[in-house]
This record gives sequence, C-alpha cells and structure tokens, in this order.
Amino acid sequence: MAANPVISEADANHSDPYASLAAKRTQFLSFVRSRISKPEIAEDILQEALLKALEAKGSLRLPARIEAWFYRVLRNVVIDHYRRSAVAARTFVEEHDGIASVAAVGSVNVCPCVGRELSSLKKEYASVLEQVDMQGDPVRDFARREDIAANNASLRLHRARRALRRRVMAACGACADSGCFDCTCA
Repeated sequence: MAANPVISEADANHSDPYASLAAKRTQFLSFVRSRISKPEIAEDILQEALLKALEAKGSLRLPARIEAWFYRVLRNVVIDHYRRSAVAARTFVEEHDGIASVAAVGSVNVCPCVGRELSSLKKEYASVLEQVDMQGDPVRDFARREDIAANNASLRLHRARRALRRRVMAACGACADSGCFDCTCA
C-alpha cells in the first residue's frame, strides 16, 4: 500500500503554486469568516474563490505572489456575494401578461409605477437597469455583452437610474419622496 506523500508548504510553492492554496485553506476560511457571519456561506465563498483560481490557472503571471492574488480573489467574491444579496433583498417589478405586478417585502409593497416607468425608458436604459440592478450582473459583463467599454456601461447605468428616478418622481410625486413604499398613487 503506497502512502500519500505529504507536501510541505515550501514544496508546494516550488512545484505548483496552486497547491499552496489548499495548504492554507484554514487561513483563507478564517479570512472569509471575518467578513461573512454564516459559516456555510463563508465555506461556499471559499469554494467559489478556489474554483475561480483554478479556472485562471494558466493566467497567473507571478506564481510567487499567488497568496496575495488569491486574497484579492477572495475579497472580490465576498463583494460579489454582498452585491448579489443586496439585489436579492430588493423587490423587483415582474411583468405578467403585460400588467405590472409588485412583489411584497414583508408587508410593504413597492410602487408599481417603477415597473411602468422602467418600461417607458429608452431601450438602452431599461436594458442596463434590468441586467445590472435587477438580475445582479456585473457592469463589466453587461459591457462585454453590449460590446461597449465598461466606463460607458457605468455611465449608462448612472444615467438610467437618474432617468428612472425622475420619471417615478414625476409620476408619483409625494409618494416617491418616501421611497415609493406602500404606494397609494397607482
């Protein structure tokens, strides 16, 4: 029966820099847990980051700096988690047979005017709001799909949010000042 050789951290760094990531798993998990309160979510985030690291295996330019690079990957995955959580926490207008209906957050309803006004925006503005704000896609991915620069996509998102805010304020008036919760104008 052949024994599995134990790879020391020094040996792992010389042969395969990615092996050192597995050797420091506890350290990385501790880093994530200091930012995420639920241990099972912290574990998922670590696994997602490790997967991203393996997917980028051929593109690492400085193998000696893999640990610093991986901490950056971890931070980005944690940020992505919080962004997805924020998107999931929002209530979005869903279209059913052309009629805007609104999902409830607890006992508070979001204004159906948001959905109506969203559909009246320019196609480019509605598209960026739906994909980035509602679906949680990163601006960079949206820009890639639209074949535009990331800065241009960010500017489009900013302008779309501003245009939607203006339209909802015009349609709802005082209701919009309170954030359009428990809307009575529709």
